[in-house]
Amino acid sequence: MADIFLIVCLAFSFLLFTLPTVSKTCTISKMDPAQFAKIDFSYLIIGGGTAGLTLAARLAEDPALQIGVIEAGSFHSNDPIIDEPANIGVAIGNPMYDWAFKSVPQVGLNGLEMGIPRGKMLGGSSGLNFLAWNRASKPEYDAWATFACTPDWDWKGLLPYFKRSTTTMRDQINVFPGIPAGSEKAGSDHRLVGFGGPINSSYNEIYMDPVSPYVQTLNRLGIKTNANPDNGTTAGIVNTRLAIDRREGVRSYATQYYCRLAKHTNLHVLTGARANRISLSHSGLLATAERMVTASGVEFSANSRTYFAHAAREVILSAGSIQTPQILELSGIGNATLLKALNIHNHVDLPQVGENHQDHLFAGVQYELKPRVRTFDILRNNVTFAAEQAAKYNQNRTGFLAAVDSTLGFLPFQLYLNSTQIKSTLDRFDSVTRHTPKDSLEHVQHAIQRSWIRDGNVPQVEVILFTSGQFAPAPNTSYITILTGGLHPLARGSVHIKTKLPSEPPVIDPQYLTNNFDVSTILDALKVVLQLERLKPLSDIIQSRNIPAPQLHTDAELIQFIRNSSQTSSHPLGTAAMAPRELGGVVDSTLKVYGTTNLRVVDASIIPLHIGAHIQSTVYAIAEKAADMIKGIGC
Repeated sequence: MADIFLIVCLAFSFLLFTLPTVSKTCTISKMDPAQFAKIDFSYLIIGGGTAGLTLAARLAEDPALQIGVIEAGSFHSNDPIIDEPANIGVAIGNPMYDWAFKSVPQVGLNGLEMGIPRGKMLGGSSGLNFLAWNRASKPEYDAWATFACTPDWDWKGLLPYFKRSTTTMRDQINVFPGIPAGSEKAGSDHRLVGFGGPINSSYNEIYMDPVSPYVQTLNRLGIKTNANPDNGTTAGIVNTRLAIDRREGVRSYATQYYCRLAKHTNLHVLTGARANRISLSHSGLLATAERMVTASGVEFSANSRTYFAHAAREVILSAGSIQTPQILELSGIGNATLLKALNIHNHVDLPQVGENHQDHLFAGVQYELKPRVRTFDILRNNVTFAAEQAAKYNQNRTGFLAAVDSTLGFLPFQLYLNSTQIKSTLDRFDSVTRHTPKDSLEHVQHAIQRSWIRDGNVPQVEVILFTSGQFAPAPNTSYITILTGGLHPLARGSVHIKTKLPSEPPVIDPQYLTNNFDVSTILDALKVVLQLERLKPLSDIIQSRNIPAPQLHTDAELIQFIRNSSQTSSHPLGTAAMAPRELGGVVDSTLKVYGTTNLRVVDASIIPLHIGAHIQSTVYAIAEKAADMIKGIGC
């Protein structure tokens, strides 16, 4: 089965040849690495991705500061592969855009080496993702305050930063066209969403035929439509907003932060440069039994040469959940035993660097539809229609090529399991977690996760509708594909270096499906999806099921299907967790790395416990909040 991040490529690969580039004005001046290294930076940021560019732009609003950004990838301005919504997935695996990491063979996936896409470009993974713009439930963010030991990181503390990052475009009366959902207008509450931020979020303007019967079928199962999940209650069927600027019909991503300040002379962005390590030295300050270390700058490589850039105030790591722990370890911050084995001087012994890796994993069901049911497959099946849509997009940036699927379901167990099944789920959870040490980060995590399951106020499973064939679609045939995955897995993986060479990728071991709770979570959700083919009105448009194979029925057969076919949704986080050091935290509530005076981490790696959402809007909010912390605003 194909990786879910490649699913759209089959349907829309023709677009690369038929569409012109989108006309935009933001460009970046090519900077010489030697000249960059001569600048006396106030703040030096490693990684020009979702968090890094956001933070850099906000800090550069102060003209007295000199802000430097080191980014390994390029700026793909006016690139249809990135900009055009219909091309989502095309860049995955392409080394021009994607680091294209691989995991070690996963025992829980029958030996699969999982592909792990990570954006290698200015804008990072915000230029690579599938555009979903949503946030998790209120209890999930409130839990961050528990780990941070301060209320500043709860829902209330984060809400202003969710709003600051975005401009919400175009309300609509019904959540899904033609399906009444009460009087609440989707996305209309100015108290909850932003209207002046750099990132544009918007609703689709086109919906495929299966959306209405699919939503109505789930409604009849008791899974209600949620008109406004941004209020902190996210359970139900959601029409997610998308990071698309409808005025231009293009992806809206982190480069919008840069473009707002591109002419500022105090924001310096160096692309095509790899950060190797952070230069650290011991200060006179003491942290418990160890001396504090201070970051003075960053060693980086560009054009086969090595340079050093100095930072007068702080170095900030925004390299993402895979490369932030890699750079910390290369710099001498991490598990002392690991670093000693690689002959790296251990400046700060932080064994949890690279630990606590968490990710979302999904399995898929695919149905062939009856003739004349319109889906995105029409672009693959009808060359004339595809050409008409390409011309329409070229003319006014609307139509099928400006739309992507946006129907998501966020389900607490209580929406589809009975009380006996809930008890069995809790028993299974307890069986997996009962031996967790009481003084560990996982012990705190597990207590919170268990309360979410028990109370039923936090979604545990996501269901995603794709109105097209994702897995080996046949010609002249239309499909729907429904992905199901657990949102709060118990699996805890790791990311660690295996060599002193910065050019060598780290060892990534997500530990997918290595416990019965995670397996059963996906299995139970998969069974719900398999029921849909027999329920009206969705059953009226379904011809047959082709994935999983119709002869697979038993739990054992379906579990093997899950192990053989599941794929990452590429939401890795947690590898430099914000939590008390004694529990295994890597950064404190100000995002400073323990044992350092001026080194921070600002990206998804600081998130202590996974969330029931696609993570990009949360990462923007983290960066916005970090900018205020660094500026001394609202602290």
